[in-house]
Amino acid sequence: MGRYLREILEKYTKTVVWGTGDFYAQYRELFAHQFAYFVDNDVKKWGCFLDGKEICPPEKLADEDDKNTLVIVCNHYFEEISNQIKQYGKFSLIDIVTMGLLNEKERNVTAQKPMKADRLVAVYGGIHAMWQTNGSRRFIEGQCAQIRRANFYTIEMIPLLFYEEGRQDSVYLALSADGCYCGIFSVYEFVEMYPRVRGFVIHSPYYSHGTVKVLLDSIAVEKSILYYIHDFSCICFYRFLHKNQELCIDENGKFCCSSCSEKYRHRKRVDFYRALFEKYGALLAAPSADTKKKAEQFYRNVRIVELPHLEYETETFQKAVNSRIRIAYIGAAIWHKGWEPYVRLVERFHQKYDFYCMGDCPERLRIPNVTYVSVGLSGYQGMPSMTEALTAHDIDIAYIGSLWAETYSYTYYEAYEAGCFIITNTRSGNVCSQVRQNGNGLVFSDEDEMADWLETEKVGRDIQNMNKRIKNVRDSGKFLSYLE
Repeated sequence: MGRYLREILEKYTKTVVWGTGDFYAQYRELFAHQFAYFVDNDVKKWGCFLDGKEICPPEKLADEDDKNTLVIVCNHYFEEISNQIKQYGKFSLIDIVTMGLLNEKERNVTAQKPMKADRLVAVYGGIHAMWQTNGSRRFIEGQCAQIRRANFYTIEMIPLLFYEEGRQDSVYLALSADGCYCGIFSVYEFVEMYPRVRGFVIHSPYYSHGTVKVLLDSIAVEKSILYYIHDFSCICFYRFLHKNQELCIDENGKFCCSSCSEKYRHRKRVDFYRALFEKYGALLAAPSADTKKKAEQFYRNVRIVELPHLEYETETFQKAVNSRIRIAYIGAAIWHKGWEPYVRLVERFHQKYDFYCMGDCPERLRIPNVTYVSVGLSGYQGMPSMTEALTAHDIDIAYIGSLWAETYSYTYYEAYEAGCFIITNTRSGNVCSQVRQNGNGLVFSDEDEMADWLETEKVGRDIQNMNKRIKNVRDSGKFLSYLE
């Protein structure tokens, strides 16, 4: 385990692990550092043992000395769990994904190199966006590469999901200089090292709003502050617009805030961001017209600009449709991306069509009659990119069934580049908007309407009527004008 992470853990006389599910199973090798017991919300697990440790109800935390106890959260919903833990004391908390990624990064720490402030761009983003393999990381890495090609330096900051003694802001940053990891520093150490920067770019800060404020209060930014909308965390506490598989947006794209049981909490979130944008003059950067339109519902007096994340050309293209049409689910197999409706389509139509899944799909979610294909980000770990996989398997139809309003959706552009006909629904945000604008697929109001279309003989003709695709897809450099 890295020195910096070990120093955090060794501050405490007792450690408790919250969660006994998939996250613990994935990261259990990190627990050479001893912990006392598990806590879990599942009453059926209380009194049972896992890896020799007892699983206890959350109320057990009330008996602990919160000043000397660290809780490691092994759960996807870090914010929700942290709020629950507050009922029992001002405990220090750390996210298991943070621990895992730090453990990996700290094997290769590079010394910082001198960088001139007038050519330095600070890039701030959550650990899930900056270090995990996903579309946000792809965009941020591409943007940082463009910044450096324009003869700027980048200092990349990741707020750690580590709350010291119950303070609800991040007190440590993982720093990289021009893409080379430098280690962990306090917020105040960073400010001392970099009191002035040319530009400040913010991506998906997640739960570290206090840290953003401290940094912007302390650092002089010469040019622009750009806040990129990757998800809707600047609008809704639930950044993907769903809670417990209930959507925060209706089929017409309207927010359901007026009927939300937590609307006061969401209003506080919007008020915080509005103050942030108005006080510091940050430019709210939306990657698509659909996302910009949604942001304008909440931020009427804030500068919002559409900054597309990709550029491309179009070319004439005629799809040669397979005699047995091939349909591929593309992206991670999770419910808000539309996996469950896709499963039902497979069950209904597997004798008529060939079905594929191109993306991450855990074994527990896999079903028969689907060919599973691993893909990576631009050949990550030797795997084919999405476009390469769609082309290699000669996919006719790409299913992008997102139930939340996608902001970027690389998968849309990857499928378009591969010449696939795209089917989606009215809830899918930028995907829906782009399909309608470019005429390279169909948008359905619901699952039944999609199924009715698949029943017909129109499917092959509709695919053949698509007469173009895109090529030379690349990161857009339009944002650089705000730094020059």
